Amino acid sequence: MTRHTSATPDGSKAVVEALKEHGQRYYQPDRERLPKHVGDLVYTNPFAFLVGAAFDRGLPWKSAWEIPYRIDQRGMLDPFKLASSSEARLKRLLESLPVRPRYGGGARTLKEAAALVVKHGGNAAAIWEGVSPTQASRRLRSIHGVGPGIASMAVRLLHDDWGMFKGQEREIDVKPDVHVMRVFKRAGLASSESEGAAVEAAQRLNPDYPAQLDWPAWNIGQEWCRPTAPDCPGCPLTNLCPKLTG
Repeated sequence: MTRHTSATPDGSKAVVEALKEHGQRYYQPDRERLPKHVGDLVYTNPFAFLVGAAFDRGLPWKSAWEIPYRIDQRGMLDPFKLASSSEARLKRLLESLPVRPRYGGGARTLKEAAALVVKHGGNAAAIWEGVSPTQASRRLRSIHGVGPGIASMAVRLLHDDWGMFKGQEREIDVKPDVHVMRVFKRAGLASSESEGAAVEAAQRLNPDYPAQLDWPAWNIGQEWCRPTAPDCPGCPLTNLCPKLTG
């Protein structure tokens, strides 16, 4: 993958620095923002973390991370049990949960995640320990439904919350979800509201650690830079943002 390192306009540099400052001041690990019983599980059990990350698409993020907890309550949060189960059985398991994946194919996702862990000796952490962020992302993307965005998010969380990949931050990209793409476009960082433009912009504007811009842009997109009726006066970027909504 070609990494972009060209110089950036002063306006973009100011927005980037403001995003980084916002992240440094307000970022909290997910463990501190999740219900305690969920956070305690997914931040002490690497397989629970993997399952939560794999399902963090198409539904509120806290609900996604609750799924491994609910599977654990059924006595099934075991990669060997899940990998050896049929997809039909896993579909019934997921349908029985009070919180379930939004998209179809959840049973296949769960089975392939478990099989990947079994392939690594039953230790989910072995998927990302001792390898580069790029290699870890590639392994995660082998699971059905886990695309580049989810893989990048998982790798970023492993860095920020688990202390992984120190010194390899250049390889960790933003997860270009709707909030990040919207903030990047409106703030003049990206040429369009698209995944490719967001990833390229983060690589170009903050090459030492592109994903450092991920959480602050996501947070601002959720709290202030909403799709409609954005709260520009209250936004931390308001004095720097060109507010490009067209």
